[in-house]
Amino acid sequence: MKKEEIHIGKIIKEKLTENSMTITEFAKEIHCDRTSVYHIFKQKSIDIEKLIKISEVLNYDFIQEIYIKQEDKTPQTVFVAVEINQDVLLKLNLPNEFIRLIKK
Repeated sequence: MKKEEIHIGKIIKEKLTENSMTITEFAKEIHCDRTSVYHIFKQKSIDIEKLIKISEVLNYDFIQEIYIKQEDKTPQTVFVAVEINQDVLLKLNLPNEFIRLIKK
């Protein structure tokens, strides 16, 4: 999921459902009214302080799981087989141990 595809409100609603918490209970825990909770569900983004409080209430680290992991994703590794003749291999100035491994 790319950052621009994240709809935090929908994710919060999913986590609320997974926790079997009612809208009323949730609203009370995050110190707002039910109408504000429905407004949160519609938001694509949210204030960080509010998100931290919601993370505590729902026992889910939204920041780590959604935002930080999006940035930490490394590209997939691709392996390519290349044929190198002996002369070129020696010109690469690779350590002898590495050359022995390549020759195997």
